[in-house]
Amino acid sequence: MNHLAHFVLAGSDDGLRLGALLGDHVKGRQALASLPSPWVRGVLLHRRIDAWSDQHPAVRAFLSELAPPWRRYGGVIVDVLFDYMLSRHWARFGPAPIEQYARSIDALLARHGPDLPPRLASFAAWAREHRLWQRYQDRDMLQQIFSGLARRHARKSPLASGLDLLDRHEARLEAVFLSLFPDLQARVRSWPDPSIKHVEHVGN
Repeated sequence: MNHLAHFVLAGSDDGLRLGALLGDHVKGRQALASLPSPWVRGVLLHRRIDAWSDQHPAVRAFLSELAPPWRRYGGVIVDVLFDYMLSRHWARFGPAPIEQYARSIDALLARHGPDLPPRLASFAAWAREHRLWQRYQDRDMLQQIFSGLARRHARKSPLASGLDLLDRHEARLEAVFLSLFPDLQARVRSWPDPSIKHVEHVGN
């Protein structure tokens, strides 16, 4: 799952929503010690959602069918394209009109900007300036994202060509997303499970 999907799945709790974005910027359990408890819960939820997504039969089947070099990097590309699919099906899955929802994300990140890791604060400013949350169906925006992923990746990869994967498999990707996302929503509603220790129960 990518940024927009993590925000939606985190619901309306500000701590969980911040943790949803922090999940890509905080590694290991040691780094959680300095975070507020609600943010920690959000990071743990982020990690659990990623694990559920990676293990989902529809996702695993699709990735297993990709030819090299797509198979190795397909998971990264598909995460971004799931935000594309979420935007396409926003009327079904979105908690509010997209413009309103985007403003709420930008406002939340701006309020907590001084407390965010510098790299995340920079990303939040970039997302606000470029209207990221509203533009996941915009191919130019998707290309910017894929090009950025490729620049940050040290090895040669097909990440900059992520749109090619969309063009080749759009119908299949949509079917995978529509199988996956409702399952994730149901799992989040019953989170946390007994395997997650020292985390308070998340209310509705």
